[in-house]
Amino acid sequence: MGSLRIDDLTVRASGRTILDSLSLVVHPGELCALVGPSGAGKSTLMKAVLGLRRPSQGSVQLGDGPVSGSGPLGYVPQDDALHRVLTVRKSLDYAAQLRLPELAAEERGHRIEETLARVGLSDRLDLRIGKLSGGQRKRVSVALELLTRPPVLVLDEPTSGLDPGMEARTMGLFAELAHEGRIVVVATHAMASIHICDVVVVLVAGRLAYAGPPSDCPGWFDAADMNGIFPAIARRAPVVWARSWLQSDAHRAALTRAVPPVRKSSEPDCNIPLSPASTPSSAEAQLAALKARLGRSE
Repeated sequence: MGSLRIDDLTVRASGRTILDSLSLVVHPGELCALVGPSGAGKSTLMKAVLGLRRPSQGSVQLGDGPVSGSGPLGYVPQDDALHRVLTVRKSLDYAAQLRLPELAAEERGHRIEETLARVGLSDRLDLRIGKLSGGQRKRVSVALELLTRPPVLVLDEPTSGLDPGMEARTMGLFAELAHEGRIVVVATHAMASIHICDVVVVLVAGRLAYAGPPSDCPGWFDAADMNGIFPAIARRAPVVWARSWLQSDAHRAALTRAVPPVRKSSEPDCNIPLSPASTPSSAEAQLAALKARLGRSE
């Protein structure tokens, strides 16, 4: 898997420019926070990353090809789309049957257990989703997306409504998932755990105003801390912020920064070794690779 590269991305609709000439890069192994005032274009950018919104200009690529040809990507919406009468195991089993029909029942069971262990829900396997806490339900939503082991995971306000302790633990999980070698993009208004992110992307009225380490973000906006960037943003016009960023050395450094080292393999998505039944044979791996190539070429 390569880096997520957004080059001169512009999205227009009904005569209005929603995103205006965005260029940025997010590498595998990075947790990227997407922040900005309401109406800044965060949802449109997430849709473009997921291949659900066609650019009016520019491109969104994952590695050497368009993001639309990169296989299934993970998306966790703000509102959990979970059937609360189902158990955690049954919910993931139904999802796995739909998304991974090639897996036999035993292998599917291994994948479910491994994924739930990865998000810390092994002891909730047979509990009804309706009895879980808000943070645990969010982890179920994440587990549903991790079943296919996506290279990119996009989450929309995943810590909204969580208490501070659960918010910190949930953001910690996202950092771990990113540092295993995948790209994780989190749209958020919560600043308490922003320091654990590797990259902060700030949008203002569809323009890129900052994309760099969280430690440098308040200073760029002449704010005391991350919470202070929102009132600071209002002191200048969006086009001024965008122009300042494009002309800065920090902008050029952000586009050319090195890919971080992968801290541990993301296959499988937990620390439990795969059993022989869940390890694909060489022939199966070759067939999967062939299917992937054919899918990208269509």
